[in-house]
Amino acid sequence: MSAVGKHMENMECYACHADWAPQCYGCHVTVDYSKGKTDVDWIKTANVRGKDGLSADYPLGTNGLKGAGKVSETRSYLRWETPILGINGEGRVSPLMPGCQVITTVIDKDGNTVVKNKIWDTSEGKGLDHAAVQPHTAGRKARSCESCHNNPKTLGYGIEDGRFMQGYDKGFTVELETHLGQTIPKQTKVQSQAIPKLDHDLSQIVTRDGKQLTSVGSHWPLTGPLTQAQRNKMERTGLCMGCHQNMLDEKLWSKVNTPAFVNNEQHKAVMDKALHSLSKDR
Repeated sequence: MSAVGKHMENMECYACHADWAPQCYGCHVTVDYSKGKTDVDWIKTANVRGKDGLSADYPLGTNGLKGAGKVSETRSYLRWETPILGINGEGRVSPLMPGCQVITTVIDKDGNTVVKNKIWDTSEGKGLDHAAVQPHTAGRKARSCESCHNNPKTLGYGIEDGRFMQGYDKGFTVELETHLGQTIPKQTKVQSQAIPKLDHDLSQIVTRDGKQLTSVGSHWPLTGPLTQAQRNKMERTGLCMGCHQNMLDEKLWSKVNTPAFVNNEQHKAVMDKALHSLSKDR
C-alpha cells in the first residue's frame, strides 16, 4: 500500500493500521419528568462552586446537584470491527466512529410522552454524528485492500449498503410471514418503535450520489465523509468482470481456462503474468 502515492500523501497511518474501533450506533435518550423524578444536573453541578473553588460533586459520597427529570439511555447496536473512513480535522483520511447519535424521548410531569424518538437536525444533516478518531488499536498488519475498496461500510454507504436498518422510520414487527411478506398472526406487537426520520442505516453517512445524510465531526471544519471523487476512485467492486466477461468468447477462454479449481494464489500469479506482459508491449 505504501507504493501508492495517494495513500502516503492523504492518509493517516492508522486509517489502515487501526485493527478495529468501538462503534456504538444509536443513542436512545429518555428524559422522564413524571412523578417528581430527578437526576444529577451536571451543568449546574459544574457551575456551582464553593469558596474553595471546588464543584458540588467533589466531596466523597456525593454525586452533584439534582435537577428535574430522570435520564436513561440505551443503544441500537454495537460493532467492534474495522471502521468507516472519512476526513479528519487536518483534511486527511482517518477512521470515523459514531459520536452522539441522539434519538430523544421526553415524558412530561403528568406522564405524557411529548417527544418520541426524535432526531435533531444540524446544518450538515441529521444529528446522528460520526467523529474522526485515532482508535489506539494499531497493529503491524494493515487492514486488507478489500476491506476498504470493496466495502460499502468503509466508504460511508452503511453496513452491507445499509440494508439492515431499512424501515426503521415505520417500525418493525417481527413475526411469521408469507412469501409475499404478509404477517400471518392476527395479533402482533411492534418490537421496534418507529423513528420517523431514520430512513437509512445508522452506519450510513452519505449516499452514492454525494448527499450527506448526517453530521460528521461538525466541530472541525475539514471533517466530513470521503469526497465524491475519493469514493468513486476507491470503490473497486466487480473488477473480476474485467477478465470473466471474456468467458463468452469460447476460443479466447479455452486458451486461458483450466478445468481445475484456481485458488487465490494462482489467480494472483495469472494477473502478475498479465501485468508483466502488458509492460513489455509499451
